[in-house]
Amino acid sequence: MTSLDPSADSVPRPEPRPGGLQRLIYASRQNLPPGAALDEVVSDIIAASIRNNREQSITGLLLVHGGWFVQALEGPGAAVQDRYERIAADPRHAGAKVLEIEPASARAFGDWNMCARSLSDADDALLDALEQRRAFSPDRLDGRGALRLLKAVRDIQGRAGFG
Repeated sequence: MTSLDPSADSVPRPEPRPGGLQRLIYASRQNLPPGAALDEVVSDIIAASIRNNREQSITGLLLVHGGWFVQALEGPGAAVQDRYERIAADPRHAGAKVLEIEPASARAFGDWNMCARSLSDADDALLDALEQRRAFSPDRLDGRGALRLLKAVRDIQGRAGFG
């Protein structure tokens, strides 16, 4: 597992497997322009992500909650790394932190070039079930906890008919 620091001059990269599938999960604080509506910003992000990710064989899921973005990106190693570097440089994301980066044997979010889900107050039971009883703070999640959270959100999306 390699941690990436977008502020570093040289961003460490894990050794790519030729043609191998890689999963990267990160968390960042939302840094919206003054007066911007979150729903519109997320819609813009998703529209661009679907278009760009399809070209690079990247799939994933974006969770939006409590001033945070938590996202899984899956695809060819170099493409996933490049996409994360663009996200980390995007002014709508502050303090991007890689929670996990590792080879993946299969896609966990293969149904979407990108899908977004916002948690509402009614989804607090989901966070409770995932042991997030304190204030939602993805920067304290480890990779395993973040993946578990995103898979639970994926399963909700599937049951709701969005998958």
